[in-house]
Amino acid sequence: MQVLKKLLLLGQGQIGSALAEDLSEFPVHRWTGDLDDLSRTEIARIAPDVIINAAGKTGLEWCERNAREAVRSNLEAPVRLYGRIREAAPEARFIHFSSGCVWDGPYREDGNAFTPDVPPTPACLYSWTKAAADAMLLDLDPAHIAILRPRQVYSSHRHPRNMLAKLQTYASLIDTPNSVSSIEVIAKTVRYLLNAEASMVNSGASMVNPEGWTGVWNVYDRGTITPFEIGELLWNAGLRGRPERISKAALDAFHKPKRVDTVLFDRRFERAVQPEEVHTVLARTIAAWKESPALVTHD
Repeated sequence: MQVLKKLLLLGQGQIGSALAEDLSEFPVHRWTGDLDDLSRTEIARIAPDVIINAAGKTGLEWCERNAREAVRSNLEAPVRLYGRIREAAPEARFIHFSSGCVWDGPYREDGNAFTPDVPPTPACLYSWTKAAADAMLLDLDPAHIAILRPRQVYSSHRHPRNMLAKLQTYASLIDTPNSVSSIEVIAKTVRYLLNAEASMVNSGASMVNPEGWTGVWNVYDRGTITPFEIGELLWNAGLRGRPERISKAALDAFHKPKRVDTVLFDRRFERAVQPEEVHTVLARTIAAWKESPALVTHD
């Protein structure tokens, strides 16, 4: 009988709250405080097999207004924490949530998707903090770290960071292709990594095998969709007024920091996780969203 891994789940935002529910079959210890307050002693007491870091500041405008705290929360605190993890739980694996917004499009139909090996092109402070943290963590220990890069996360829960909640509020939306990531595919990816890591340890396989557990994973629903299309789906469901189209150039003229267009691709991810097609997942999620109670949680 396989013993389930003990997970230490960090973060109280949209992803952290959802994973606490979706990974309920595992022994999960949640840490909802600041990463800098998680001590070596507490890590050693919990003795986790896997640490999942879903903590951080995600609001683009908030990060610009609070630049020092954004750098501390998204870059410095995870790197400092990883140093304590290596001392307190040296065999633990680390799953770190980054962002697909570390790249800036535009996408072209002839092929311009961003793969995990493409160097980041951050267009704002938030994206810069995430890209820098990824690079520093992987430089510290590529053998124990997996970095997940979802983009425009959504679910049926009425969380303020939910992409669907945001797109309900904008009168005008751009009509350019983008990748989006459901909580469903994020949880499926985490569960795959937990099982894949166990299989590799049991078989004695190398943890740095490029087909294995570590490194950067883009995480997304298969295919592309535009914000305008999502707005139309919400309108058809009676969840907002009908959106108007706005050009990307017009949006960039007044929206600061810049909003990026990003389409993700990851052959390893698609082969391993087999994500569902985005329109299928969105239709199911929007139907559930109409019936979902408010989820009270932190940003």
